[in-house]
Amino acid sequence: MHASAMEHMDRLYESPFAIPLEDIDDLLASEGFQLLRSFLAQDADFCDFHAASDAQTRETWLLHRDLLHALIMPIVELYRRSEVLAGAALCTAKSEDLELAFAGEARSAFLWLQCFIAGEDGDWCRTRGCPACVTTATLYTESHVRLTIAASLVSTASIASPSPASSPVAEEASDHTMSSPSLLPIPHILPALRAALDSDPFWGPEYFPYLLSRAAQLSGGIQALIADCVDLEALVSSPTSASRNKLLRTPSGEIIGQGSVEEKGMKLRKSKLAKRQLRMKNEETEYMRRSALQCWARAAVPSKLRGQVLGLDKAKRVRRLTCP
Repeated sequence: MHASAMEHMDRLYESPFAIPLEDIDDLLASEGFQLLRSFLAQDADFCDFHAASDAQTRETWLLHRDLLHALIMPIVELYRRSEVLAGAALCTAKSEDLELAFAGEARSAFLWLQCFIAGEDGDWCRTRGCPACVTTATLYTESHVRLTIAASLVSTASIASPSPASSPVAEEASDHTMSSPSLLPIPHILPALRAALDSDPFWGPEYFPYLLSRAAQLSGGIQALIADCVDLEALVSSPTSASRNKLLRTPSGEIIGQGSVEEKGMKLRKSKLAKRQLRMKNEETEYMRRSALQCWARAAVPSKLRGQVLGLDKAKRVRRLTCP
């Protein structure tokens, strides 16, 4: 067997991550991480290929799988909670409408997580399957790497959790979440991930700065999503907001708020979410008006007159809608 083939087999047998012993000792000293590991120990079935490795290598695989679980599962729980809150606030069960409960970076992060977590990568996000295969899958795609980096950045950020469900084991042990010790921030994966990317024949050393930049954007969006979830939590849990500020969807798909309804002579103030949805409604109406006007102009007006009909000179028409 050639040396390159032997090296490839060694890569498959061994974890791509090299975490310093002092960082491992800090993690193992965490009561929260110990609790997490004891819970995940029941799911330690390796595939036939990785089951042939020695006991020490398998223990390393388990440690790195548990570390990934501690990183990713709080993000998964955040996404699940944001789904529930958005559905309650918008009074809808349609997954394609849930993004309307958020705006800006929070909406972008929600859509990204919706595509990734709700898709075929859901098992990896929940670290299901062979611990070694789950660990090596971290380097499969840019999305896997970006979420791992973003989760590490979020774990060290000073942000408020939207609900107790953000515990890594909350999906299976929610009854004990409130009394469970918290996990430590986990920045340890970043240098190990960078070294793994640098030495990987597919990625190489030039990719980590780019992926770090993209992950930082995702991390900011996740933190904005957490802040929005806090607002939604207050909205859907308040008896006043439940009866007066409830959001409704019109047959045309628009979102309207009932926060301005008067009751017993007292005028109520619109909630932040209702104001945001009203602004989004106005933006959507204006966009549809412009699109319809452009489509009509293309179909009914000679090309040399379209600029006059639309009321726009060439310098201002930076982006134009292409109509059939």
